[in-house]
Amino acid sequence: MSSFSPTQLKKLTSKLDWRHVQSRMLEERQIDYIEGWFAVSEANSIFGFSGWDRHTQHIERIFERARGEVTHCTYLARVCIQVRAGGGVVWREGTGTGSAASRNPAEAHDRAIKAAETDATKRALSTFGNRFGLCLYDRERRGVEDAPHSVGAKDFKLITADGILLDGTLSAEGFCTGLRKLVDVAAAPEEVDALKLSNAAELEKLRSRCPKLCNRHNIHYADLLSGLMQRRSDRLTKAQADQPSQSEQHHEIVESAGDAAPISVEAPTGQPHAEISEVLPPEALDTDPLPASRITGAPRVNKSRLAIATPRRLRAPDHLRAVRKLPCLVCDRAPCHAHHVKFAQRSGLSIKVSDEFVVPLCSVHHDELHRSVTERAWWEGQGIDPLPIAERLWHNEFEHVA
Repeated sequence: MSSFSPTQLKKLTSKLDWRHVQSRMLEERQIDYIEGWFAVSEANSIFGFSGWDRHTQHIERIFERARGEVTHCTYLARVCIQVRAGGGVVWREGTGTGSAASRNPAEAHDRAIKAAETDATKRALSTFGNRFGLCLYDRERRGVEDAPHSVGAKDFKLITADGILLDGTLSAEGFCTGLRKLVDVAAAPEEVDALKLSNAAELEKLRSRCPKLCNRHNIHYADLLSGLMQRRSDRLTKAQADQPSQSEQHHEIVESAGDAAPISVEAPTGQPHAEISEVLPPEALDTDPLPASRITGAPRVNKSRLAIATPRRLRAPDHLRAVRKLPCLVCDRAPCHAHHVKFAQRSGLSIKVSDEFVVPLCSVHHDELHRSVTERAWWEGQGIDPLPIAERLWHNEFEHVA
């Protein structure tokens, strides 16, 4: 560093203005960073427009997947920074990644490459000190100039509706997460109002200390939490108003279709409704493998056997775990993924087919299947009919899987 001029050294050792620090939420954590344009601008200001060079030494595509019309891709880049200082050259290297998704494949790859090069450039420049974001790796932010008191501090207090202090050493992100969870589990509007009152001071502290703690729409998290509490209170109030009294519940009768007998809302828990059997065909009252209704205690209705039927989609986590332990149907690798055969049932928006129709596929062939144009054609190319195999697996005939 002795080859730099006194002016350059002064700039490199000075603190980073907190106004140039950006933030975003990632997995309920606040991530602070500087933008790529600012890093390049600082390099031009400190080293001079002709005093430094950037070379992309390596770039590699590490991920690409097409889902429908959208292409997702990720690139890795390694960048070398050369700074001419005095009579020598200072070298710095950095590695970064960039991801993008777009309906236009060329645009997705272009954006991902640019993001990877920018990330690698910032990582290389950060080795020169605070002005390039090195101070952001310090939790106490000692290299950030005029930083708000709350940056890195953990002194937020989370208080319950009963006025009990749950924790007094929370970060801003931890306070937001904890308060949101308390609001979500509140059972009455009075409890939500009490939460809002007991944490009002902390919400104001959040606004003053963390003015940049906003979502992507530039709405502060204190305002988001206040709105969340108001909506939760309104919903609980409406639910209480709509809920009939116990006497009304006792006398409530639901008229069934046609001349069938009425169905009483109150039924003995664990006992079948005699009235339901008069309205629905016997085969529609299916208790295997579905448990009884948690609301009435009566048998669940198998909607797949009604006159206007809808596909029954069962969920069996234990069955999925058992299928994952089996060898791949194509190459015999194990363990595998539990693949849901899509054409086994009518497709639904973001709804998988029933767990009755799963077969074991290794990660390689599972990915290959999803990349194929049509699943049925892929199975025909492998010479395998997955549906009979899935049926045998559902009936625990694991030893017959070919």
